[in-house]
Amino acid sequence: MQMIQSLFLVAICLSQVAAFSPVANTPAAQITSSRTFSTPTILRMSDSGGGGGGGMEKAKDKKKGLSTIVIDKTDTEMEQEDTPEEMWRVVLHNDEVHTFNYVIRSLQKVMGTLDKKKAFDICTVTHGQGQATVDECWKEQAMKYCLGLQRQGLTASIAPANKFEGGGNDAGGGES
Repeated sequence: MQMIQSLFLVAICLSQVAAFSPVANTPAAQITSSRTFSTPTILRMSDSGGGGGGGMEKAKDKKKGLSTIVIDKTDTEMEQEDTPEEMWRVVLHNDEVHTFNYVIRSLQKVMGTLDKKKAFDICTVTHGQGQATVDECWKEQAMKYCLGLQRQGLTASIAPANKFEGGGNDAGGGES
C-alpha cells in the first residue's frame, strides 16, 4: 500500500513539472499527452578505418536507445626534406671595360652591406684571377644580387657553393 502511494506521488509530481514546461502550455501538447525521451548521443573520434573521405558514419549500438556517431579522422603529415637548401655563390667575372671605381661603387650599391675596402678586395681578386666570389647566400638572394650586378653592366653569375671552381673561393671577396 505504501508503495502504491509513493508511486502515485511521483506521478503527480511529474505531471506538475510537465504543466510548467513551455511545451506543455500549448494546446497541441495538452491534447497529446505522450512523452518522448531523447536518447543520449556519444561522439567519438576514430583513427581506425580505411581511406580518407572524412565523412560521417552513423552506427547503431546494440544497446537499446543508444546511438554512436563515428567521425573518421585522417592525419596527413607533410613530408619535410631533411636535406638543407644548398648555398650559392655570386661570382663577379673580370672585364676590361669598367674601371675599379665604377665596379666598387656598383658592388656597394647592389650588395648594400659592402664597405669600400671589401669591394676593393673583390675587384683586385677579380682582376688578378679572372673571377671572385662576391657573396655566398641562398639561391633566391644570389639571383637578386647577380641580376643587380648585371643591370650595372658587370659580368656576374651564380654557382652552387659546393661545386664552385675558380678564383676567390672564400665568400665575401675571396681573401685567401
